[in-house]
Amino acid sequence: MDAEASQGPDGEPLPPLSPSTAARRSGPGAPFRVPAPQPSSPAPPPRTVPPAVPPPASTAPPAVSASDVAADATDGVHLVAPADLRRACELLREDVGSLALPLDLPGAEVARRELAALVSQLDDYLLPRLRRIDAPLLAVVGGSTGAGKSTLVNSLVRRFVTRSGVLRPTTRSPVLIHHPYDSGAFLTQRILPGFARVTSEAPEPLQPIEVDAPRVTALRLVPDEGLAPGLAIIDAPDIDSLVETNRDLALQLLAAADLWIFVTTAARYSDAVPWDTLKTAVDRGVSVAVVLDRVPAEAMGEVRVHLATLLRDRGLSTAPLFTIPESTKDADGFLPEEAVRSLHGWLSRLARDSRSRDVVVRRTLVGALDSLHERLRLLSVAVQDQATADQVLRAAIGEVFDSASAQVDAGLSGGRLLQGDVQARWQEYIGTGDAFRGFDGTVGRLRDRISAAVRGRAAPSAPLSAALRKGLGALAVTTAQTAVETMAHRWRAHTAGPGLLRRVPGGAQVSPTFEDRAAQLVADWHAGVHDLVRDRTHGVRANPRAAAFGVEGLAALLEVLACSDLSVLAPAPATVPASVPAGRGALLTGPVDVATASGPVRDPAGSSSEAVTVVAHRLLRAVLGDDVVALAASVRESLRARLGDLLAAERERFDEASRSTGVDDELVAALRGHLRAIEGAR
Repeated sequence: MDAEASQGPDGEPLPPLSPSTAARRSGPGAPFRVPAPQPSSPAPPPRTVPPAVPPPASTAPPAVSASDVAADATDGVHLVAPADLRRACELLREDVGSLALPLDLPGAEVARRELAALVSQLDDYLLPRLRRIDAPLLAVVGGSTGAGKSTLVNSLVRRFVTRSGVLRPTTRSPVLIHHPYDSGAFLTQRILPGFARVTSEAPEPLQPIEVDAPRVTALRLVPDEGLAPGLAIIDAPDIDSLVETNRDLALQLLAAADLWIFVTTAARYSDAVPWDTLKTAVDRGVSVAVVLDRVPAEAMGEVRVHLATLLRDRGLSTAPLFTIPESTKDADGFLPEEAVRSLHGWLSRLARDSRSRDVVVRRTLVGALDSLHERLRLLSVAVQDQATADQVLRAAIGEVFDSASAQVDAGLSGGRLLQGDVQARWQEYIGTGDAFRGFDGTVGRLRDRISAAVRGRAAPSAPLSAALRKGLGALAVTTAQTAVETMAHRWRAHTAGPGLLRRVPGGAQVSPTFEDRAAQLVADWHAGVHDLVRDRTHGVRANPRAAAFGVEGLAALLEVLACSDLSVLAPAPATVPASVPAGRGALLTGPVDVATASGPVRDPAGSSSEAVTVVAHRLLRAVLGDDVVALAASVRESLRARLGDLLAAERERFDEASRSTGVDDELVAALRGHLRAIEGAR
């Protein structure tokens, strides 16, 4: 087994960074500072091992006791994370936690994945590392299916701590192995806060794993004195697992690592999936070590050189490369100690040498901070796109339902309700003379109406009032249905609209109870008009004309007038006999001419809505007074408000769907501000 590049098995330090990288990662803009080492412990000169020449084998490092850790703290090398940087990242986490990208826009799915990755990166790596820069180094062992990751981990600690075998996948629950001295660093939720801690030291039971298995939510902690203090290893699931939740878990664990130990085999090292994952490591600036497993002895040189070339071409030329020859496992199922000795020694020295450890931590931490720029830029664009689409979709709600309100207003004030069935009932009521019988001055007509009331017969105006109420209900239902269908059409025409429409209860249909609520609303309005007329005629009941109409008749006439085009009425008051006092509540005792001030109405029962308006106005004015137009306008406004509330309830379904997305355009400025704060703190 051999190692190449950053640090070899003989303990040489990681190679120096390039001048530009060194300036960025440890200069004034770096996220932490590195005090110079004490003169008493000079660093050995760096040495790079050529890829094609295997270095000499090394002996296993001595066991590291807990007392050795205290000595490591006196070597004079410490990373320091500025408090301002930590606070800036914490504020960023608060805002991205409330960030929503619910609208199905082009690129939204990519942005959602980036958002999830950013949240995981902050929770699982950046914030834990910034809060405790001296925490143990976390190395995650990852790779393809069947690469031998679990066997390698078991062989490193010489214990059966993680499941291995021929069945795939074998590792599902992540296993974190650490020195007992470091237990406190992992028992808390400092890292991987979304995982419960399980302290069983036995490997997970062998159990079948279904393709649609739920996501794992536990992290199994295994203390082991064979691992050096200051280092922890996680055995991650396969990055190309058949189980989707396993793949997602593997990527999440890799994103939480200070160091990736990437395991592949001589037969599969050129597969696409591993290289895609390694590209992510390059983009993030993560420290990576590569283990080439199961290499036939006769192909060792050729395969190693080819893999080293691939690593160099993909920006991983400084990654240590370890090779494990094809070996027979011992009786306990472990690889031979000499096969893993170099990797074990390298990891142990990495844990004990604070300078080398700090280089790894710094490299990964700076890479994670650098990646924030592109991630936040992408998210800012996505949030802005969401906000713009949200404004367009919200504007459609206002435009459609404002138009619906205007249609209701036109229906109430344009006289259209006085056509059709209402017109027929009007002609019956007026043409038969029922509306004028109260003006003949006879007491007999009053006696007839009292008798009709006692016998339970409906008032002559009842069909007219019922037809008008039916027309009002139809106006409400038709207008609401048109508005809802128009909203569905407008939203479906927008890229993000169909998904948002699915959030609306009932979709493109009015609420199931709308028609009943509309009918009840009109009935309540009619009752209110009835009460209003009753109160207005309370002091004039002795007058035969008021009594002859009855409250129902006057209410029907007032409802007709309220639904008429009042602009057809002349502003000049009608002529009233001088002997009769005019004004509100004035009583007429003589014959009444229903001619208007602008000319006689030849056919009081005429079919035009203007004629209906004029006649209703004159009849009501004769009984209720000169302010009957204002009274009708007030009654209409009451009806308009009620119908407006009914439409508002339909609109609320769409408003609630829009509000439920949680799109907030102010987060664009907030994200950019967080990025500036982080860059400034570095």
